Amino acid sequence: MAIFGLGKKSSGDTSDDGGDAKKDGFHRKLRNARSFFEYAETASDANNYDYAIECYIGGLRHDPDNMTRHEELHEVAKRRKVTGGKPGKAKNVGPYPVDKMLTAEKAWAMDPMNVKHIVKAMGYAVDADQEEGEEANLAEVAYWMGSLAIEYNANPNGKPDRGVYLKVIDLFESIRRYDKAVEACKRALHMKNDDALRTRLRDLEAELYSQTSQDSESSKGMLKDSDEQKRIQAQLDTTGSQSDQLIAAMREQYEEDPEDTDRLQKLVDALLRPQDNEKDKEAASLLINAYEQTSQYRFKVKAGDIKIRQFNRILNQLAEKVKAGDEQAKAKYQEGLKRRLAFEMQEFSERVQHYPTDLKLKFELGKRQFMTGQFDDAIGSFQQSKADPKSRGFSHLFLGKCYIHKGWNDEALDTLGQGIDQHPSDDDKLGKELRYDKMAIHLDIASAEGGDTATKLEHVKQAQQIASHLLQTDINYRDIRERMDTIKTLQKNLAG
Repeated sequence: MAIFGLGKKSSGDTSDDGGDAKKDGFHRKLRNARSFFEYAETASDANNYDYAIECYIGGLRHDPDNMTRHEELHEVAKRRKVTGGKPGKAKNVGPYPVDKMLTAEKAWAMDPMNVKHIVKAMGYAVDADQEEGEEANLAEVAYWMGSLAIEYNANPNGKPDRGVYLKVIDLFESIRRYDKAVEACKRALHMKNDDALRTRLRDLEAELYSQTSQDSESSKGMLKDSDEQKRIQAQLDTTGSQSDQLIAAMREQYEEDPEDTDRLQKLVDALLRPQDNEKDKEAASLLINAYEQTSQYRFKVKAGDIKIRQFNRILNQLAEKVKAGDEQAKAKYQEGLKRRLAFEMQEFSERVQHYPTDLKLKFELGKRQFMTGQFDDAIGSFQQSKADPKSRGFSHLFLGKCYIHKGWNDEALDTLGQGIDQHPSDDDKLGKELRYDKMAIHLDIASAEGGDTATKLEHVKQAQQIASHLLQTDINYRDIRERMDTIKTLQKNLAG
């Protein structure tokens, strides 16, 4: 579809569009899907969220395992809710498993925080994956839905639904995604100890270990051949003639119809492939031109992402020189970090203005505000972004850090405690850092001069409990062994 001519087909499009994928079920027609998706993008940019949802569902009917479009649909659904969109019923799209999945997903889009809708859509996605076989990779769609169900079920304003965890355990197991089945099982056990469920957790962990071991052994056996293939592919990817041929072909298609966003995207992707600064600049220039002609802000966002990518590439090169002891590179590296942060602050501030309901952008802006010492502004950003399940855990972590910088220890302890309650996993980076920061606050209060000894003893006791947990989880985590020694000494002195 063209930028200025909705519904226009690409003359050079050779994707599947003439035949049925199978006699029954969905029919993969990528041209039709692209048309629907471009209508959806246009409607979304115009804040016409109901129509955008209709178009996304229409496109997914022809391309149901397009994960990018599922995620875009969900972002539109969240914007609709923030702007006052009400839950609504979804009429059946059709009789087949893919149709049932999309009907459930549309109902979910009309009520995006409703975990029961997510679980229902996930169930149909699992059914559709089994029905369609190799025609569509809907197991990945089911995995994404189930992952969101786990996150959204950790409701900060109420008690999580244990039944949701139990349902997704079965669904994850049916698509052999034992990592998430284990996570859901742990969360259910965290809510209620259950011998039968604990036995099942052991079985799932055994399946996960077996699956991981098999993948590892398979990787070892193929390592030599795989490395050789990567080397050859890397040569092809970076060979000037290969890249130039691809760029020339994409440029020729684009110049036939410069208004076609699909052709624009293909040319931009080809230009970005060699990771060359000049080609990156051309790609960004094309995107800015498209933004100026269409006022579709997503093109400017993509151009900004390219600029950030250039910063990262240059900084990585300087970092290698710094490791080698180059003092001049060290100064340039520090200056580059400052310039990147300044650009990202400006970029994400502008994005938040254009997409004020996008909580993920609020979180990204909050991180930059935190890094520049704008703690009051960062607190405002993280207080909003913690409503987004995807950003909730890290929002609590950064919010706690902001309170620490402000000297608001009580608020920091409450916030970090909420983060721990909503992120019961204690062996990942987030889980450990939430606990470490909370431990550090207790220890600082207990170590401060003056104050009531009984109160200090209570804080050092809390610090000791958290430190002990971290020590048993990962003895090499940061300076936890030294911290434990400090706590023991302080506890002894206060008691004496």
